[in-house]
Amino acid sequence: MKKILLITLLLFISLTQLFAQGKVITGKVIDSDGEILIGANVMEKGTTNRAITDPKGEFKLTLTGASPVLQISYVGYQTQELPIKGQAIVHITLNSDATKLGEAVVVGYGTQKKASVVGAISQVKAEELQQSSTPNLSNAIAGRVSGVVTIMGNGKPGSDNAEIYIRGMATTNTTAPLVLVDGIEREWRQIDPVDIETFSVLKDASATAVYGVRGANGVILITTKRGVKGRPVLSISTQAAAQQSIRTPKYLDSYNFALLTNEALTNEGKPAEYSASDLEHYRLNNSPYTHPNNDYYNDFVRDASWQQMTNVNVRGGNEVLAYFISANHLHQEGIYKDFPNAQYNTNTNFERYSFRSNLDFTVNPTLKIGVDLTGRFEVRKRPNFGDDNGEDLFDKLRRLPPNWAPYINPDGTLGGRSDESRLSPYALLSQYGNRERNTNVLEGAFTIKQDLGKILKGLSFRSLIGFNSSYQSRRDIVEKATMWEYNRFGSYILNRNPTEISISTGKGPGRRRESFEGALNYNRTFGDHAVTAMVLYQQSQYFDEAKVPTGYLGWVGRATYAYKNKYLFEVNAGYNGSKQFDPSRRYGFFPAVSAGWVPSEERFWKDNIRFVNYLKIRGSYGEIGNDQIGNFNYLYEQRYLYVPDSDGWKYVWGENAFGERGIVEGQPGNAYVTWERAKKSNIGFDAKMMDSKISVTVDVFHENRRDILAIPYSVPLLFGMNNPQGTVRTDGQGLPPENIGRVTNKGIDMELGYSDKIGTFGYFIKGNFTYSRNVIDRIDEEGKKYDWQKIEGKQIGQHFGLTDMGLYSRNDFQLDGNGELLLEGGFPVLKKDIALPSYGVVYPGDIRYKDLNGDGIIDSYDVGAIGKGRVPQYIYGISFGANYANFDISVLFQGAGGADMYFKEDAVWEFFALGKVMEHHLGRYNPNDPSSWDKATYPRLHPSENTNNHQKSTYWLSSRNYLRLKNVEIGYNLPKSLLSRARFSSARIFVNGTNLITWDKMLNWDPESGSETGNSYPQFRTWNLGARISL
Repeated sequence: MKKILLITLLLFISLTQLFAQGKVITGKVIDSDGEILIGANVMEKGTTNRAITDPKGEFKLTLTGASPVLQISYVGYQTQELPIKGQAIVHITLNSDATKLGEAVVVGYGTQKKASVVGAISQVKAEELQQSSTPNLSNAIAGRVSGVVTIMGNGKPGSDNAEIYIRGMATTNTTAPLVLVDGIEREWRQIDPVDIETFSVLKDASATAVYGVRGANGVILITTKRGVKGRPVLSISTQAAAQQSIRTPKYLDSYNFALLTNEALTNEGKPAEYSASDLEHYRLNNSPYTHPNNDYYNDFVRDASWQQMTNVNVRGGNEVLAYFISANHLHQEGIYKDFPNAQYNTNTNFERYSFRSNLDFTVNPTLKIGVDLTGRFEVRKRPNFGDDNGEDLFDKLRRLPPNWAPYINPDGTLGGRSDESRLSPYALLSQYGNRERNTNVLEGAFTIKQDLGKILKGLSFRSLIGFNSSYQSRRDIVEKATMWEYNRFGSYILNRNPTEISISTGKGPGRRRESFEGALNYNRTFGDHAVTAMVLYQQSQYFDEAKVPTGYLGWVGRATYAYKNKYLFEVNAGYNGSKQFDPSRRYGFFPAVSAGWVPSEERFWKDNIRFVNYLKIRGSYGEIGNDQIGNFNYLYEQRYLYVPDSDGWKYVWGENAFGERGIVEGQPGNAYVTWERAKKSNIGFDAKMMDSKISVTVDVFHENRRDILAIPYSVPLLFGMNNPQGTVRTDGQGLPPENIGRVTNKGIDMELGYSDKIGTFGYFIKGNFTYSRNVIDRIDEEGKKYDWQKIEGKQIGQHFGLTDMGLYSRNDFQLDGNGELLLEGGFPVLKKDIALPSYGVVYPGDIRYKDLNGDGIIDSYDVGAIGKGRVPQYIYGISFGANYANFDISVLFQGAGGADMYFKEDAVWEFFALGKVMEHHLGRYNPNDPSSWDKATYPRLHPSENTNNHQKSTYWLSSRNYLRLKNVEIGYNLPKSLLSRARFSSARIFVNGTNLITWDKMLNWDPESGSETGNSYPQFRTWNLGARISL
């Protein structure tokens, strides 16, 4: 009996084990919306045993382990692990993973899941934009997104807009991308990053074809936050920042200025201006009235200025209404010093108040209505001199010699001289008035979304009506103070009579934009087949009181098809027109096609390749237009001119032969002017590796831009109407532009990222890189004798000038019997094998140029392409960060290369316009100091502009290559234990910095500086402390 019981027990154990090892489990996989997931991967953890869900989302798997655990994964969803404890049937719900491919990507006139996108689209996360303390959104994206080139030319508060290029330049006309905010073309740079939900950049033809005649330069789509269902969440963020100039030019003091002035005059054979007594006063700095030593940057520019930003918003919703409402305030001070005795603030500053209200009403289960309203009030102030577009105080600081005049004379009057262009900065900032420019902006949108599923399942209708309105006003305080010139000989000269304070007001042109869209959308899934389609009508008009109205009208179409989420096809087209052109030639058709393949969804891939868990290969081709053709509006119209008196001729008639002004024929119309056409192709792939820890996106692009509007320079004068090469006629005469230009632009952009988590320690590193190179294939230009003179074959923005060969040495000149320079007519003589310059007499220490054509003369025939263009050919960004417990840190490096900047006049030359000298001038070639001859880093000095040395040449080119520590942020999130006591849902304290360190080879100026003469407001380095709380 015992044997029977033992055998029975052993048999039971064996059967139990066998059952456990061969248990069959079935199940179904869906997403959080209840949609079935076809092709989801179901694996028994720790084994190679796996199954794939069928078209019904179901699977069947025979388990092999004693305590099996299922791993369920699907592209764009969080991987889930499920222990099996006796179940035979399981139902699994996967949640979307916003860090992978399930998030919605904003595309033209809609959204798509990233997994189904086959166009070249990049996105920036909203929280990344908030890490930058810059108040201008165009500067916050630098280094954060592939394919986008940004150049921040200046830091002037309220006017620090960056230049934006998507994938470089492909036209000689306007290169700015189209920017839409919530689907409407609007000013976007002054949007508070806290209000932004998504920031998308559309780069290839597939992504931009729906914008037709406006899409060739790329498109930026900004979507602001909207309400979500749930309790109201009140969020408050406040930040305070200290701003410093990134770089300040280094000028010499009065003593060195006087020394170098005497040296320059001596080099010209002229008597010295400053005596030994003068030099001694300057050296000892003991006579501030007769021998001033002004340090203008130190005296009138602050070490730091302040910036404050505050945002308050509330977000929530219920079954009927979802809302996002925000208000923000920005105050950004300039870096000029204040003067207590002034009756007004003359510092440059910018203040912005704005609000946003995005409301979504659910009228019934099929009808939703959206009402958006945005308002903005901007105040820009600056000193009352120069024009609103210039930065004239920095012009004074750069140009005024340090010994020009004392700020205050011995008798207490204001010091200065009679030269109107060289007024004392002290007088300009304290007693010259100020200017205030106010801008009021109101923007609105009304949307309707109607589900038409009762008519046809998957069908819906959407319409949008939008408007933008802006109005400008001005308020100027005008005053001119009395100034007396007190020279170093101790005498006074009255050079300016005072004017009493007065106030002048006025208004600028009003602007408004009206737009309308109506679209039918279709979205259905039939088993393994997913289909979407869209047909949209769009029109908009723009009115400016100072300009002729413009507008657009057209139709847009899109169709997509996906089979099992692995074979993807898309067709986009735009048929639209622009009022820029003749009524008979306003419309064009702009199609694009694209396709994608996801091999990682193939069975062979899932069974054999595990390292790469996702791979999508995609390509696109299409034709897009560009009607942004610069200042060439309405070229199809014949132009007539009112003859000005200065022309010196009039119509003469009557008995007294009296002359009268009249109308003459100007530029003839060109009815055949049309938009630029861009044929774009793109091949790329997206990959995820190591369970999506590594992400890679690479795109190779090629564009042929044709029909570029350009001036026909080759027409000779004998035709009666010509356009001299290198000039832009503003007199309304000459031949009209024609669609004759062609440019090729090609390159690559890529993104690479890695992220992981070890326990409570998470970290990431990612980078992006873009390279683009353009070539002008055809442009109408005057006949050139040599290839190096031609614009064709060169890049857009190519510099043309002479090629320097360093400085002339004494060995380049003929010497007399005493070893001194041989003089003929009082001037030195070059050796016979040295090319003769045609730009004036040269001496040892002047710049020597290369004789490109070998004719023995340096002249205009030796002017050719030099250096690289001004827009970088490649840009990149590298960011990394980590978080542990409640602390986190993120770091961003941003850089650019493949560009050169040409500097001239005040920026680099000595004594330009009788101006000052800089630290680099100390490295000059000094004819009286043989030790300087071989190591000189600057030509010999001249007291005024020198026709030979100051020719545009490689000598004055500076590389714009740089690497910048763009942003660092360190933050601390308060623990929940503290939050619960304060009734906060979240709270964060952070410190960040922007433009902290720059590595480059540029002298005196920032590598992004936009001015050849240095006449621009300096960029800022910013240190920022802030806090965000949510209730």
